[in-house]
Amino acid sequence: MGIAPPPASWGHDGYGPGNTRYNPAETVINAGSVNRLKLRWTVTPAPGRPGCQPAPDAPRAVGDRVYLLEAGGVAAYQAATGKRLWRNTGFSQITAGPIVAGGLVLVATTSCESASDYDGSLVALDAATGAQRWRRTAAWTIDTAVTDAGTVATSGACGTCDDARHGATAYRLEDGIPLWTHSNEVLAGPVSAGGTILLRRTAGRPGTWAGRITTGKPVWGTDLTPTAVAANPDGTQFYLRSDTGLAAHAATDGRRLWLVPKEAGDLAADGRRVYVASAGRVNTYHAATGRLLWTRALAAPRAPVRAGGLLYVLTGGGNLTILSPGDGTVISSRTAYSALEAHVVPAGGRLLTTQQKTIRSYAP
Repeated sequence: MGIAPPPASWGHDGYGPGNTRYNPAETVINAGSVNRLKLRWTVTPAPGRPGCQPAPDAPRAVGDRVYLLEAGGVAAYQAATGKRLWRNTGFSQITAGPIVAGGLVLVATTSCESASDYDGSLVALDAATGAQRWRRTAAWTIDTAVTDAGTVATSGACGTCDDARHGATAYRLEDGIPLWTHSNEVLAGPVSAGGTILLRRTAGRPGTWAGRITTGKPVWGTDLTPTAVAANPDGTQFYLRSDTGLAAHAATDGRRLWLVPKEAGDLAADGRRVYVASAGRVNTYHAATGRLLWTRALAAPRAPVRAGGLLYVLTGGGNLTILSPGDGTVISSRTAYSALEAHVVPAGGRLLTTQQKTIRSYAP
């Protein structure tokens, strides 16, 4: 008897609000079954208007559905068969998302053709039907968004504003009611650590501060201006990247817990280890101390993903290499995955890949 796949829950680009690229719920695809994966279906999303199409993006997988950017909008497909269930193309250009949370699919959109209309809208679609549930428009475009604690926080820039060239706004997820707005600040990254987000000042004295996503009230601040790459799965610490390297900071008070000088690159975090793909190798660090645990040389590694006792890494040419997260040993696969444009999505007992513009679903 086969193992029933767990419900898929990959709703953000980086899995969840922590942007961890780690799916702790995946149990079907592991070292014992990865060699038995077979191609089950393919979907090539219809293109949008020329010049308005987003770059190829990894799908989102929640419950029994897979959500894709398609035809200038969003489409939902049945996860088991690849059958399209609905498509909403009522957008000009999508600038952020989709994010699937609370029974909604969130996308940010702005005008594609106009050189003077820089307004950005956050649109919530019903995840079951694709119908619009609510829409909110601000003076600035939206290029970053994260959802946590029943709230969606967004930020972006205004090309025609004289006083506030940037802004961040948070909305209540269920109905889009605005909760708070900060001018001349942007999200330091699409990351929430247990409901705490980082905002960077874009005018006046440089600095970054942490605040609650629900209220926008400050918790702690720093004169530094790092990028928030991810959070620990338990929400206790941020992983921040700056000119000095990669650092872990406590989410509660901003204390620096460790620093790896000059370290940079794409990152995945599973709570025990932090995997960084950069400079021709994957370096793996102890999450609590920053101590180097192992390293593996690979050709142009990027986009690491952790799930099911496996570490997936894209390498040169978009090839997929599968490693053991414990020691970096290469795990062989009978299927060759190549020309991948985005990180893989292991969720719901399926491995979803983005090969050029085509989404492929593999399962045992």
